[in-house]
Amino acid sequence: MELKEKLLLSFMAFENTIDVDSPIHDIRTDAFKSFEADGFPNKRQEAWKYTSLNSILKEDYSVFPKHEEALEYKDVKKYFIHDIDSYKIIFIDGKYSSHLSATTHEGIDVCLMSSALSKPKYKLIIDNYFNKIATKDSLSSLNTAFSAEGAYIHIPKNKVVEKPIQIIHFSTGTEAALMLQPRNLVVVDENSHVQIIERHQSLTENPVLTNSVTEIFANKRAIVDYYKIQNDKQSASLIDNTFVNQKDQSLAKVHTFSFGEINT
Repeated sequence: MELKEKLLLSFMAFENTIDVDSPIHDIRTDAFKSFEADGFPNKRQEAWKYTSLNSILKEDYSVFPKHEEALEYKDVKKYFIHDIDSYKIIFIDGKYSSHLSATTHEGIDVCLMSSALSKPKYKLIIDNYFNKIATKDSLSSLNTAFSAEGAYIHIPKNKVVEKPIQIIHFSTGTEAALMLQPRNLVVVDENSHVQIIERHQSLTENPVLTNSVTEIFANKRAIVDYYKIQNDKQSASLIDNTFVNQKDQSLAKVHTFSFGEINT
């Protein structure tokens, strides 16, 4: 079965697990229709003229992992920036790991996209910011269609977040091949400052395809320092789309550090 066909069947199954009366449902449905019409990008498109996805797309990816794998901190601690105190949002094969994470709601929200998309207290932020700056190209639309989990970060105005925030996605190799589609939303209000470190890390040579979308909003005089660390296996492929919206006198910087052998 081709990956596009598998994604169609998976989206139909995904719809059965979510609230179809939610406004997010309409956003997801429209996004999948867009992806279905456009398909995966190819070399006939200007932006992809020199990049082929054919070798990546031929793998038989699991869209929803069938098994849950627990990881112990001792086994993955080398992937953390552990010499400084930090908030942590950790995912294992796309699922939230509470025992590796350290989230907070004390004055700021550092938590899960799944909560933000489903709980009324986050509705105002979601209505005003979610999917407002992500482009409608096929891969971003595909991510939007399956948007369910990732990091949700909201920093109210006049806050300097004293600790950095680490977002780490581990893939364990439990699946022969795995596709992940994390969705992050970062909203930093007036006069606030936050540092965020994001990493995608496969732990085996099993193929993993990550199609990630992050939306960052820096409101007036906000400062956002966003660091992406790429040091993955050769068998891991990362398609990363980060969109930034800035207001007056804000500063948003995205730093990408690529080490070793990595497909991007």
